[in-house]
Amino acid sequence: MKLKLYREWHQKSEFSSLFFFAQRLDEIFFDYTLDTYKPPALNSIFLCREAIKLISDIEDELIDAANLSHVLDELEWSLSLDPIVKQMLTAPTNYFILRGESVKLSDTKVRLEVLERTLNPLYYLDICETLLLESIENGSKKQIELISRCYASTLINMGVSKQHLYEQTQRFFFNGSEILDLEELKDFFYSISVTSHHYEIYFIVSDLIKEVMDSIPVFGLKIVDELPQDVLDVAKVNGILPTQKEVWVEVKDIEIYDRHAARIKAEKKLDMVRDLFLLFSHKNRITWRGESIITQCCDETPILIRKPKNSMEKCSDLRPKDASNRLNSMIVNMGLEGHAFNKFHRVVDLHAISTTNDLPENQLLNVWIALETLVPSQVNGGGKMVKVSNGIMPILLRRYLPRLIERLAADLIRWDRKKTSKLLRDINEPSEKGLYQKVLELIVLPANKALLTSLYSELGHFHLLRFRVFELVELFKKPENLLKRISLHEKKVSWQLRRIYRTRNLIVHSGGSISYIETLIENAHDYLDQTMDSVLDYTCGVLDATTLEQVFDMAKIDYDVYLKELRNIKQFDSDNIWLIL
Repeated sequence: MKLKLYREWHQKSEFSSLFFFAQRLDEIFFDYTLDTYKPPALNSIFLCREAIKLISDIEDELIDAANLSHVLDELEWSLSLDPIVKQMLTAPTNYFILRGESVKLSDTKVRLEVLERTLNPLYYLDICETLLLESIENGSKKQIELISRCYASTLINMGVSKQHLYEQTQRFFFNGSEILDLEELKDFFYSISVTSHHYEIYFIVSDLIKEVMDSIPVFGLKIVDELPQDVLDVAKVNGILPTQKEVWVEVKDIEIYDRHAARIKAEKKLDMVRDLFLLFSHKNRITWRGESIITQCCDETPILIRKPKNSMEKCSDLRPKDASNRLNSMIVNMGLEGHAFNKFHRVVDLHAISTTNDLPENQLLNVWIALETLVPSQVNGGGKMVKVSNGIMPILLRRYLPRLIERLAADLIRWDRKKTSKLLRDINEPSEKGLYQKVLELIVLPANKALLTSLYSELGHFHLLRFRVFELVELFKKPENLLKRISLHEKKVSWQLRRIYRTRNLIVHSGGSISYIETLIENAHDYLDQTMDSVLDYTCGVLDATTLEQVFDMAKIDYDVYLKELRNIKQFDSDNIWLIL
């Protein structure tokens, strides 16, 4: 989270709610936002569609019927919290979800189909936009927060690229002209609307593609000797012209919602040609540059766009110096031996393969295999999914609350290191308290209420960070709040792990894929990274675990004790607050 204060309207009090909305969208569409603050992978509409597809797969005997109850649980939960759905439904939500031993699968499917027809996504977006305008006008930041997540999730799942949404947010709110009236927000809504356009994309490809020039028209590809003049002008200005061993390849008639989505769709055609060629020529690979030039039907000027970030790259990284220190510590102190060390090394290999592979399906498969490899088969539970979930859940849940505090601390430092340091210096001694504990004490302990009030004032136009601090103050006020939040996080992670595993099975057994696979990759990668970090903590620290069985058992014991002690706390004070971290 970063304060961007570039325009005059940002500083006007009458636009504070609109600026909060802008800051929240900036965070939602940013690649490195903490998963807690990202939009959900699926909202009510697409959970309903997922349930219908799942029933079809059950009927075709492609997946076990036991999976349905978890999807219906998530759908029920989502429907109950969705303010847009409440305006759309013609009956209570329980009328649309039929379940129970006496209910036929076909009846459940038909009723879900009725729900799916009721939850028209375009109508859903219209209501979102109306409610957002009302909430911004009324100054209701909680409503803006809630509806923004629903709005963003719907746009992404309908096929509008996250990169396009981020760019339009920057253009309209931070780099565009001054906003004089809230009605101008409708222009922003139009700029990110689900409106189809026609695109032509031009790639610079290795001349090896000439060997299959008779075949590539089947894929909508064409080698061109001369570019349209406007496209050539953009290529010259940006200095991207083919060498003697390269050619221009045109991909025509791509119909989709934005340029970045169009590029991804076009590149999949090149991927297919490359992979088919590799079937017959294993030592030669068709390659292409990361830059491409794209034209849009309603825009006279072609634009240069670059390859989007790999989903595996959208994660928090250590700085090179910190990474080298961690690596050196691991090599010197790693306690794993024999078979356990070999398994850990295999997981490192799988992680590396996922990071360097561009195909989302391969990335997801390798990350899941890495999780399966890491979790011992002795972990209590049934099938592979249950074992993985049982194995990594204590780690993910134990780290959840500290991650919220760590992110808040990082956001405060990024906002203003000098002011934050000065504020935290006034936290009660001892002075050896670390940054995270001081931030935690600031938002939790009543003794620091005056400092907290001072922080709210100092944050000025940073409405989102003030809102985030206030949210966490309310969350950490009572131990029972934290227990409820951990329980909810457990449900969400469990649902997501099952979704990742179902997608893995879909790829392996039917060769299919899903539109929101990148979101699943980001989540799966985050789960793997957290688990790997814990393995290093338990094997390179004082505990010096020598097997993975020991690691996961230690993690389970630590989480059980953590939860028990949290339940025993009636009220937080300076003597027990350290437990959270």
